[in-house]
Amino acid sequence: MKRKPVVLILTSTDERGGAAENLAAAIRADGIHNVVVLDERKYGAAPFLPGKRGREISFLLEKRRLDAALAAAGLRGKRKGRARGRNRRIANAVKRYAPEYVLTVTPYAQAAFSEAKRKRGFEAKSVHCVISFVLPSVNVAAYAADVYLVENAEMKEALAAKGIPSGHIAVTGLPFDADEVTPIEREAGKQELGLPRTPTVFVNAEGRDAEEILGLVVDQGDIVNVACFADDVSLLGALRKRADEAETRSNVVIVTRKDMFDDYLKMSDIVVTRYEPSVIYRCFKAGKPVIAFGGGGAAERDLAYLDAHKLVMRARSDIDVVALIYKFMQTDTASEYVENGLGRTRMFSLGNTAGFLETRMGGDNG
Repeated sequence: MKRKPVVLILTSTDERGGAAENLAAAIRADGIHNVVVLDERKYGAAPFLPGKRGREISFLLEKRRLDAALAAAGLRGKRKGRARGRNRRIANAVKRYAPEYVLTVTPYAQAAFSEAKRKRGFEAKSVHCVISFVLPSVNVAAYAADVYLVENAEMKEALAAKGIPSGHIAVTGLPFDADEVTPIEREAGKQELGLPRTPTVFVNAEGRDAEEILGLVVDQGDIVNVACFADDVSLLGALRKRADEAETRSNVVIVTRKDMFDDYLKMSDIVVTRYEPSVIYRCFKAGKPVIAFGGGGAAERDLAYLDAHKLVMRARSDIDVVALIYKFMQTDTASEYVENGLGRTRMFSLGNTAGFLETRMGGDNG
């Protein structure tokens, strides 16, 4: 039996929203390729520590080494022995799986792959999926792929301005799917989840922001109900205390199960979220008006872009959230923002992206 060709996906622990597995599932569903996904626990130079915090520390250590190696676009730096180990592991993965192409979903993964390819001298076509709304300011190594997948035409123009041929850049949206939810479906879903009929605000925040925003929303009384996602157990006590202060406790749900995240998000009327491209993009596809905040650094450019294009309302402080919720509730603004998001994402899907990759990268193409 003939072996299916392989797509090798490289990612890292700063990946957004399960992009690697989303793309892997779509490519597998196309039926043409097998897919192997590796993160830097497999190809990186740093030893990995257990637990979430350990992974964060390990990633930061490895990222510093790679940043040094890529300094001044010279792809050189300190700790050459460790860099050689990383390059060897990536080269060995390419040799072992003989992929039709390598797909990277973080700047780190793309830079590591580019360095390994240059140092070890192997041949492998590569695709880089840029997961943001504005082209990031990253090292030159992130612009060494054969094909780029970007969210919008402005990003394509920005890449072309860096010398990337236009034919090597495809506008495919972001690799996150969600079904559009109609008002009737939303009301039925609320009933299933035991939510009141009043407008539901879904809050996706962390740390002090989660506590403060939840407190501000419950202070509005029974005008709205709120579902607050909390994946940090250390927050639960503070959030439950805020919830207990609500006039009607049944108006507040603390969502702790990750598998329920999408259920509550899809049945909400307004979404308040920290900067997270995967959540924001899925809200567009599901027809949700979005209030977004935070992020710092490159995220600020993304939020400014989304705000200027009337895709999200940007909250610059926690207290802004309440005013923006009322703005969405009391005017036709929500429908305008919903239509902007739906119009931007309707033509894109993971299935379409997988089909494009098969056409563009399959066989002797590319």
